[in-house]
Amino acid sequence: MRMSAARFAGVLVVGGALLSTTACGLVGGEKKAACENIESELRSLTSGGTGTAAAASNAQKWSDAAAKIRAEGQKAGGDVESAATRFAADLENTASMLRSLSSGNLSAGTRPNTSSMMQNAKDLGEACGFASTGFRFG
Repeated sequence: MRMSAARFAGVLVVGGALLSTTACGLVGGEKKAACENIESELRSLTSGGTGTAAAASNAQKWSDAAAKIRAEGQKAGGDVESAATRFAADLENTASMLRSLSSGNLSAGTRPNTSSMMQNAKDLGEACGFASTGFRFG
């Protein structure tokens, strides 16, 4: 069964929300602040609309979130930076797909790799102090 773009984006948002509620465990200093800011940014993604009509505004929202997550990762450095950079790239890919959909391109090119995104989200959660392997999207 083929997943609609709106449902796909919704699944990613829910996954991001799951990451955001558990990502920041016992970490200190700049790393903790960066993880808290990443958590806050991921929470902001859950407030967008769904469907093709909202795709353009959601694409910008996801792109902006990717930039902020990447910047926070750079502040933290180390494993948080590398995980945040990879996860931000996944968000950019999703934003690109949403832009294509909003312009009427229903094939939307390449669909983001959800397996990679799940792994990158898990890695980011672990880098921020969440050690459980129970994290999942959807």
